[in-house]
Amino acid sequence: MQNKMNKAPAFQFYAGDFLSDIDVQIMTMAQRGIYITLLAHEWIEGSLPTDTRHLNILCGKHPNFNSDWNVVKNCFYEDGGRLYNKRLEAERSNLISYRERMSNNGKKGANARWNGKAMAKPSNKEVENKVNKSKAVKEKVYEDEFESDFWAIYPRRDNKKRAKDKYVKLRNGGVDKSNIINGLKAYIKQWKQAGTESEFIPMASTWLNQERYDDELISSSKVIQNLSIKKSYDWMCIECGKEKTTEVELKTADKLCECGDGYYESKNMVMQQIAINKNTTNKLQPDTKVSGAASKDASSVAVDDAGNDDSSDEKSSKLEKEKFDKTFKNLVTSLGAH
Repeated sequence: MQNKMNKAPAFQFYAGDFLSDIDVQIMTMAQRGIYITLLAHEWIEGSLPTDTRHLNILCGKHPNFNSDWNVVKNCFYEDGGRLYNKRLEAERSNLISYRERMSNNGKKGANARWNGKAMAKPSNKEVENKVNKSKAVKEKVYEDEFESDFWAIYPRRDNKKRAKDKYVKLRNGGVDKSNIINGLKAYIKQWKQAGTESEFIPMASTWLNQERYDDELISSSKVIQNLSIKKSYDWMCIECGKEKTTEVELKTADKLCECGDGYYESKNMVMQQIAINKNTTNKLQPDTKVSGAASKDASSVAVDDAGNDDSSDEKSSKLEKEKFDKTFKNLVTSLGAH
């Protein structure tokens, strides 16, 4: 297997970077388990097979592996018939470079001791100072770039120092400034289109660590769909009580209810108005405790000249409705409604 490292049983795992990764945030816990398990196998073996049956065996024959793999596979890329994770291979490369430097330094020290040159002649201070000054000037330029071109437009504002250190490290490593800034602008455009809240945007240090500026963005991807935030509006007719929900706010011309007698208003406002009306109606109810004479007068029937009964239930209801309409009109006027 390629890059197999029998002497490196562990790799650096950055918890903050892992949890803030958008690809990880949309995973279920089972999918995260598959992801971490495959990362461990890749570290040990150097790469992963492309055969999903083989991958399923490595994951303990997970029952829903095929459907979960459709999400997890976005974290791997294929090269030469094998699968790799970009971040993991970067950590592997860093570890190999570090071990080679340590090994070379150890050999140099050993050679100096065995050859009696442990006290080698001092370095040229003038040359050393010149190199250090040149490095300091270059890093100051990169720090200014970070402030004016990167940090000024990055939409999340925490962990600035760590982001600056990583930016300077990338620039010292030969990463082109335009590559970073253009990649960031593409991401900002996607975040705006998706309506992504700032809490779901990775920290700048994480974005740089993962080298997201090299990503090929697809605006209609599943990630954008999961991060899209839709707002809905609830409406209700005060006359007939009919309700409906829309994704956009209704214009005045569209608020006429199908019943023909009322208009759609905010459901919350209508419910509050119904509560006010109910309370007003209860206050208008007559006292049921009346004197015997009053009760007798109320139950008597007024007969007109033609001998017709004029105190029917219909007349009583009409009087009560007129009184309610008058009270309701005064209430609406006091509230400033028209």
